Amino acid sequence: MNSVELASNYSVAPQIDVADVAEIKAQGFDVLINNRPDGESEDQPSSAEIQAAAEQAGLVYIHNPIDLKQLTNREVVQQQNAMAEADKVFAYCRTGTRSSVLWVLAEQKDENSFIEHVAHVMKKGFDLGRCLPAMELLKKR
Repeated sequence: MNSVELASNYSVAPQIDVADVAEIKAQGFDVLINNRPDGESEDQPSSAEIQAAAEQAGLVYIHNPIDLKQLTNREVVQQQNAMAEADKVFAYCRTGTRSSVLWVLAEQKDENSFIEHVAHVMKKGFDLGRCLPAMELLKKR
């Protein structure tokens, strides 16, 4: 399981397996956020399977699936609230990109911080180019 730390309290990763949950807990995370809708691929574990493993490990589990074509402030606020209530968040989706998008949108304070956060995430290896049109709609000005 390869995760990328975007902030000291927020890391993102591509799709995890049930077996990864214990390691996530051992790394000090207290909240696990799944930003991937169920059924995107046949090999992905269901939200219910990950939730059961997370709860067994003592993690708070949140399913906040996003589709960039239908991204709204509701998903951003849900991510933001989870981040505010947690000491350390582990978020995942298919590649980690959608979880990174939500971090940028949740952490932005204004247009300058939005630009800085996008650049930070891109330096970490996530290409947000195709995501920017959806993100622009929710950018604070």
